[in-house]
Amino acid sequence: MHKRSSFFVSAVLVGCLVTASHAANMRFLNDTPITYLKPKDKTALVAEADSVLTNKADGETQQWSNKSLGNSVIIDAELSATDTVKTDAKTCRRLHIVLHAKGQDQTLSIPVCKTADGNWTVQKR
Repeated sequence: MHKRSSFFVSAVLVGCLVTASHAANMRFLNDTPITYLKPKDKTALVAEADSVLTNKADGETQQWSNKSLGNSVIIDAELSATDTVKTDAKTCRRLHIVLHAKGQDQTLSIPVCKTADGNWTVQKR
């Protein structure tokens, strides 16, 4: 996995986690699946996201779980990519991650592009 690919997904996950736990008027997000991710979970989920973006066709789903990673909270996820658009300069996709933990579901949908240097990056709007 490319370091930048890992960085972008980690940044998105950590950003969601920080936002969820620190926003005073968003305390209800404290019990969402993303808040239960531990560092080992994040690393494994990032690797899975990179694999999905690089290897899966649009709509193909990859299952993921943290069951063997030592977290007391079991987190399951489905990852997929859609809306692939290829140009000479880059490939763009939408990464979908559906997390399940403690009876709660959380969906992330992230626009990303892989540039000529081989790194996936989040696309800003």
